[in-house]
Order: sequence, then C-alpha cells, then structure tokens
Amino acid sequence: MTRNELLDLFTPIYDEFVMIAAKGVETQHPKVFDVVVDTTKDWKFNAISGLGAWDAAGEDSDDGLDHFVIGYEGTITPTKYRKYFYVTFEVNEQMEYAALKSKVTRATALGRGGAARLELLTAGILINGFSTACADALALFHNTHYKNPEETGITYDNLLASAFTHDALETAEAQVDANLFDLDGLPMVAYAGKPSLVFPPAIRGAVMRVLSDRADERPSTTLRDINLYSGKYTPVEWAYLGSKLGGSDTAWYIIYPELKNLKVVKNSEAPQYASWIDNLKQRYYFDGWLHADADATDWRGIFGSTGV
Repeated sequence: MTRNELLDLFTPIYDEFVMIAAKGVETQHPKVFDVVVDTTKDWKFNAISGLGAWDAAGEDSDDGLDHFVIGYEGTITPTKYRKYFYVTFEVNEQMEYAALKSKVTRATALGRGGAARLELLTAGILINGFSTACADALALFHNTHYKNPEETGITYDNLLASAFTHDALETAEAQVDANLFDLDGLPMVAYAGKPSLVFPPAIRGAVMRVLSDRADERPSTTLRDINLYSGKYTPVEWAYLGSKLGGSDTAWYIIYPELKNLKVVKNSEAPQYASWIDNLKQRYYFDGWLHADADATDWRGIFGSTGV
C-alpha cells in the first residue's frame, strides 16, 4: 500500500471526526447562561443603574437632574483548554485501516470533552455560589447583598432555604418577590421573563411532581390544595450539578435567564479542531481547543438553596 493510498484512508476518519466534534452533545448551560463570543483577552463587566422613578419638578427649574450609579466591576478572562491524541500507523495491509476506523470512538470522546468543559465551567458558578464571592465581594448566594455601591444600608437576600418541596417553593417565591429589585430599587418583575427552575437529577421526581402539567392538585396532602406551579417555570435538569461531578444532590436554583446576569465568555463560537500527519514519527493527530470562562456579573435574578 502506498503512502498516498494510506492518506486517502484517513479522509473518512477526519471527516467523521469533524462532524462529531462540531456536533458535540446536548448542553444545558445555554438555557441559563448568556453566551458571549468575544476575541479580546479580558472581558470586563460593570452593572449600571437607571435613573429611577421621575421626580416632581417645578416650572422653569433644573429639578430632576440625576446621575447613574455604577455597579460592581469585574473581569472574565478566558482560559485555554485543550485535548489531543494521535494514532500511530504503519504502511502494511488493510487491517491497518480497520484498526484506524476503530479510533473514531476516541474522536467522539474528544468532541464531547469540549462540551463537557463548558458545562463544568458554568455549573461550577452555581455549585460554588454558596461560598465563592461574586462582583460585590459577597458569596453569589447571600442574605445581605447591598442595593448598590452607594447605598449599603439596604440589603437583599437571594439565599433560599430548605429542601425542594411545594411548600419550600411557595416560601421561596415570597422571598424572590421581596428581592427582585434593580440597582435603583425598582421592581425587576416586569422585564425578568419566565424563571427557570434548575436542579440536579437526584431531585427530578420532587421537581417534576410540583411542576407537572398534569398536576391540578397537590399530591399527598389532606386538603388537596391546587397546584400553583404547573407551567410557571422552565425546568432545567442539569447532570453537572449533581454530587458525582462535584456538586450537590439537594441544591436547587431559581434563575431569570432574560436578565443575563450569568455569563460564559468564549473566544470563538465553537471549539476549534485540527488534524495533521507527522510523517517522521508516522502519527496522525487529532487536536481540539477552546478559550472560555464563566462568572456571575450580578447576583440579581439568581436565587439558590443548598437544599438542606
């Protein structure tokens, strides 16, 4: 078998690799994170207020002059992530081609790994949100966030309590209503959109019983109260939040994705892939890489409970 013939045999392998790598696997982070594609080294953010409700003003006066409140600054710096492998080949017989075709499963793993890295980055923001500081130097989920940097006497609470139940969700909604305010102290409900209920697989049953479209009444209660939450939330079951991947099997979150306060920043729309042949060492390389990072640019519209 000539070298040119051998190179021709790699073509379908490379084509399949590109297809699988580009397709990747279904990811959950775009359902709750705002995906930003930016080629700069550092992506900076800073919340800015509105001007609040209009003030009463006298005729022929300068009443009503105000200024914007600048929020909490931060920077998201994408990190480079990479995986590659190579296949060693020899020019011999048709069996060599058969062996190379079996390596396609490894190419599949490479493509899925890029998607997994983005899932781990984003899920980690929620998982660590009970202990890691966000832009205002407090944990993402905390009970004393300031209204804004200029008004520190007023605090808001986005740290929920209790394991997930119908009653816990009812209590959480009251807390959300009392804390869904912007830097000016104005309600955000009007433009917050439909909330997502984000949870690990371990509490799927509890969540889906509460949110089920078929549940007209609360199950397992003496009074058979009406189920208030049918269709009200977008359920997002996220395996990467579970304990097997470093998360929790009890934590749950209420997130308003339309507020775009959770960000994942990438340097390109999709992970980059390349392949090449090293004729000296007789190797065929598959390479994949991406630049990405994630963060919460604001705590508003993001509520979390440890579930305990």
